[in-house]
Amino acid sequence: MGNTIPKGEYGYTDAHKRSQLIKTLILFLLPAAIFTIGYCTSHTRMNLFTVVAVVGCLPACKETVNLIMFWNRHSLSRDLHEQIALHVQELTHAWELVLTTYDKNYPLSSLVIRGNEVAGYTPSKELDLRALESHIIKVLKENGLSGVHVHIFTDLKTYLERTDVLGRREPEAIPFTPDDRYPSLNREQLIRELILALSL
Repeated sequence: MGNTIPKGEYGYTDAHKRSQLIKTLILFLLPAAIFTIGYCTSHTRMNLFTVVAVVGCLPACKETVNLIMFWNRHSLSRDLHEQIALHVQELTHAWELVLTTYDKNYPLSSLVIRGNEVAGYTPSKELDLRALESHIIKVLKENGLSGVHVHIFTDLKTYLERTDVLGRREPEAIPFTPDDRYPSLNREQLIRELILALSL
């Protein structure tokens, strides 16, 4: 029942939505079955089975909220993914993120990381991207990664040009102490992991 496509990979949104739908249905069916068993055995709703069934609805409700958050979102089209993938190449990258702040959710189609530079693309032009950039920088700084520059673009051509520039850069020799939580990750991979942690 687990999602076979990890967060940050192409196709995650649609796969996660299917997984959440199945999980939500199962979590609602279990309390319904418990309630039905209790009612059939005691011929009344006033029994311990009803209490267990009601409490059992709480995890299902939590999963329903997650499902609603993803319901109107879709994975990138194959054409757009292939177009961006040509430019992403060997850069540390992530796909299909929905970054969360205290106030809003920000969908990002693509994100790349090179040294101290993070660039992202979103087709949503009405969002306050400066607030998102500041939020990412703040979270990275709180996790010991200072000096990172974050730029989110709404114009695909500009994003791809920026990605090409980053792809031509030599990796920077930036001092880095591995994080105890992710000891096997290098600096760029750690930045990616921390940004993924902000994503739904």
